[in-house]
Amino acid sequence: MERVAEVEVVGERPPDAYAFSLKALVNGRTYRVAPERDPDQPRFWCIVVYRCSPGGLPDGSERPWVGPCGLRREDLRETLGAIRADPGAWLAKASHEALRAWMLTPAGAAL
Repeated sequence: MERVAEVEVVGERPPDAYAFSLKALVNGRTYRVAPERDPDQPRFWCIVVYRCSPGGLPDGSERPWVGPCGLRREDLRETLGAIRADPGAWLAKASHEALRAWMLTPAGAAL
């Protein structure tokens, strides 16, 4: 697995316990990584990535990427902490190929 170094965690004040933002260096876009209830099993959680508008809010015209679901609430801190600690390694996973392509497409290029 090759590490993806084209993303960085965006510093926040005050930092959120779970959700955080990533910036794709190749295109300057910002993405919000956050937990959300699993729509199929509301007692569980999913990791969701939203592309943000220039103002930093999730872009309603973009469909978010929904990742690992079925997470227990007590697993969220560790899971999101690992992503925040090394987003490049997380994006480099084979199971995140579509997410990686979506996040790292150069500005103006079509997928």
